[in-house]
Amino acid sequence: MSKFFIGSALAALVIGVVARVFFEAASIALPFSLDWIDFAIVVATASCFGLSAYSLVLKKYPDTKEMLPLFSVIVCVVVISSYLVLRYQEAYQTSLSILVTGVFVGMGWWIQSITSAADARRTHTLNIIMSSRTSVEYQNQARNMNQAFRASAMAPELAEWRVDPNKDEFRDIDVPQDIKDAIDGSVYILNYYEFLAQGIKFRDLDDCLLRECFSGILAGLERRNFHLIIEAQKIDQRSYEGVIRLTKEWCKESTVEKYRANPSNAPIGPVYPPKEAMQAILVAKKKNAATVTPITVGALAQSEGD
Repeated sequence: MSKFFIGSALAALVIGVVARVFFEAASIALPFSLDWIDFAIVVATASCFGLSAYSLVLKKYPDTKEMLPLFSVIVCVVVISSYLVLRYQEAYQTSLSILVTGVFVGMGWWIQSITSAADARRTHTLNIIMSSRTSVEYQNQARNMNQAFRASAMAPELAEWRVDPNKDEFRDIDVPQDIKDAIDGSVYILNYYEFLAQGIKFRDLDDCLLRECFSGILAGLERRNFHLIIEAQKIDQRSYEGVIRLTKEWCKESTVEKYRANPSNAPIGPVYPPKEAMQAILVAKKKNAATVTPITVGALAQSEGD
């Protein structure tokens, strides 16, 4: 796109120069002064300089992208101002030189400060990535999660129980310890990625570096914890909003956002535990109580007589 604009400005410059030479050589009376054609040529020249500076700086310092349009506009204004001063106000040449020097020194400092901040952000991001690889706690939690939910999504009943365990339908539930550990691991990993998402949002972490490292993992993480995120957002809509935002930006689509209104149709694959095993977990305490043989008074007296 920048090449197109540079080409357009260059074409306008050539047309302006040709028109200026033609009208001056032909001595054709114009309804306006040739000074206006000269000004148009300067504007086209300034546009070429500004767009070229934009393209060059963006290629060499991509972190300056946000404020670079302002830099290009300032370059154009400086070129046009220089022409006007040199042609019509020669007395201000000294002031002009000071202005031009100050502008370009300031721009150099600005580019340097932005690139330094970006380098520091990348270093900080790399340290966080490496710490997750070497953290014993992170690896243990990830291992616990993958033992149950490596190829399956969390069952909706487990997600609902994790978010609100005091519901009446969960009074007889007895979740095995390994599944509890897997759920805790899922929550830990989700919170970690939520931290990364908020760090990116507030420009404390580098988005490009994290995207290259975690974009493939994030889509599967959201899918496996689909019901957990849905249930958490029923309590607080802000829960895991960063994870959803990153999934949409990095993977082009968020399963939670797309199927929030109709979770039963979400393409999340099989759930764990399966339906029959989940029903057994939901009534485990009731079954355990039923298998205990009650001790009656008659039985107690008979045992004493024996």
